[in-house]
Amino acid sequence: MKSRTVIALLAGAAVGAVLGIFLAPDKGEESRKKVKKTAEDCIDKVKGSLSNLKKGKDENVEESEEE
Repeated sequence: MKSRTVIALLAGAAVGAVLGIFLAPDKGEESRKKVKKTAEDCIDKVKGSLSNLKKGKDENVEESEEE
């Protein structure tokens, strides 16, 4: 349940950031650069979150096997 919440939160933040960029009074080229950078940052955050979730799951499985 927590992983869904984290993913939903990150997705919402990404959508909000992209909308903010599109509503900003920049040139199209500048907006595209900002969108690309924001998307790359969000992807990195999602990958990090998923890695942490996987690590936590693996640790829980190991603890369960030991018990």
